[in-house]
Amino acid sequence: MKIENVNNLPSESRARLLTLEEQQDLRRDMAESSAWARAELKRRREEKAKQNAEHGTNNGTTTEPSPKQP
Repeated sequence: MKIENVNNLPSESRARLLTLEEQQDLRRDMAESSAWARAELKRRREEKAKQNAEHGTNNGTTTEPSPKQP
């Protein structure tokens, strides 16, 4: 469906610019979500490393970066 003129759309279907307050709220929410995700991934990596250490397995993977090859 091609729309020739956005003015023909109902007002609830049109995009609108966010207010400054909405932009700030969105940025804050995104920053909080990003911080939570980083912390959750770190927790999961540590838990997996702990389980692997307890069972003596690592399937050839490490939680540390590989050394650079010359």
